[in-house]
Amino acid sequence: MASKEKDPVKKETTPPPKSGKAGILTWVIMFVIIGVLSGSGFVLGGLFAKPSSSDSVQAEDKAEPAKEPNDVNQLVVDVNDTWYYNELEPVVVNPNEPGATRFVRVGLTLEFVSALTLDQAKIIMESKKPLLINWLNLYFKSLTLDEMKDDRDIQRILSQTCDAFNEILFPDAKPLIKKVLIKEFNIQ
Repeated sequence: MASKEKDPVKKETTPPPKSGKAGILTWVIMFVIIGVLSGSGFVLGGLFAKPSSSDSVQAEDKAEPAKEPNDVNQLVVDVNDTWYYNELEPVVVNPNEPGATRFVRVGLTLEFVSALTLDQAKIIMESKKPLLINWLNLYFKSLTLDEMKDDRDIQRILSQTCDAFNEILFPDAKPLIKKVLIKEFNIQ
């Protein structure tokens, strides 16, 4: 009978299997990893995100006094009587880089000569804007990152863009775009 009494004692003193502690530890490690990755995703998203709409509204409010009251926020008159067209949408394209997942975002401002009136400029730009955006997309899609890397390359790009825009907007007339200016040029 003594042997029968020792058996239950041995079963009670044996430690429980370790699978419970190892299972909990695995879950804790997974939650920590998920938390770290989620936090880094939020931080990176904040760094690379576009400015919020309230930021752009504040920027527009600051720029408002420089514009004429009868203006529809597309053209601005300079003191030298030069027109600036600011409402050409930025283009975002992948450059001609095989195997790369990079993109270029380009926003431009057009400087018109004083021979063009405000109303004429608005009519021309609104009617030909799709052609200009199409040309910009095709042009920047054909460039490699090496062709956009230094000041000389950027000046060449601006000159070619000015020539092409003058050809699109005024095919049989004297060029009325004086310069093409960079409003935004980002490569990521």
